[in-house]
Amino acid sequence: MAKKTYDNTFVEGELIDLSDMISLVSPTDTPLYTLVSGRGQISQANDITVTWREKALNTDRGTLIMEGAEAGDPISSSRTSKSNIAQIMEKVTSVSGTVRALAAQGVGDEFMQEIEDRMVEMKRDAEWYFLNGTKTLEDEGTSTPRQMDGLLNLVANAKDLSGKTSNIGVLEENDMLDVMQNIWDAGAQGEYFCFLNAGEKRIVNDILKSGSNTRLIVEEGDNVMGVKVSAVDSDFGTINFVLDRHMASGQMLFADLDLVEIAEVRSPFYEDLAKTGDYSKGHVVVENTIKLLNSQAGGKIIGINE
Repeated sequence: MAKKTYDNTFVEGELIDLSDMISLVSPTDTPLYTLVSGRGQISQANDITVTWREKALNTDRGTLIMEGAEAGDPISSSRTSKSNIAQIMEKVTSVSGTVRALAAQGVGDEFMQEIEDRMVEMKRDAEWYFLNGTKTLEDEGTSTPRQMDGLLNLVANAKDLSGKTSNIGVLEENDMLDVMQNIWDAGAQGEYFCFLNAGEKRIVNDILKSGSNTRLIVEEGDNVMGVKVSAVDSDFGTINFVLDRHMASGQMLFADLDLVEIAEVRSPFYEDLAKTGDYSKGHVVVENTIKLLNSQAGGKIIGINE
């Protein structure tokens, strides 16, 4: 009987960079990750605490002076330090020597297939944290790991529909325009992306189909880097609505993606783990966080019930 063999594509101790493969796995299921990485907005982090600074111009109108007057008092821009925490995600996989040698029909090398599955899961999980994460510092006395703030916790503008005096919890056209105006008032302008889950997207669809709507004009949807978007013009800029299954229910996120970056301490990679038996074992690891370079260039609506 011929001996069944397989090719071991990894060298012991070798680190395999998976950054490009992560970017291409199921792009429509992780639209935020896909849109940001597709723009090349990934930077190297030099510390687990990633910091950046926001700058605001002086708001005083230029002081008028008399001809020949002495120079006035100096003014300066204000700067605010912002930060986020890089978190570590790991996905471990293991396959017995027998299963790997059998190379099941339609699967091939089971171990390689499992690694690809862990990559899909890692990108899916990263999407959730990029949106919903809550900053948590690692406590050496407990088993609590570091966690990043997601964009929902980084944006400065928020509208809570549970605090409305009428139509409590009901999403209306003016609620979206209020958030957009707050972003515009802070100096942002141009094109924005709004991430929302299925229930909220259906509500928005009903608003956009309303015959009384005069300020929101629906344009034909388009694909941006493989992600389906619905472009809408408002008084304060273009909104690209993006359906994202990882967005929290009852919330909508608005952001200028030109000001969003993924910062990586360690980009996604695969590494073999030590063997003590008849199996192959390895893990996929990434250590990263997300940055919103201008917290005023984003907003959210929460408390949406209908």
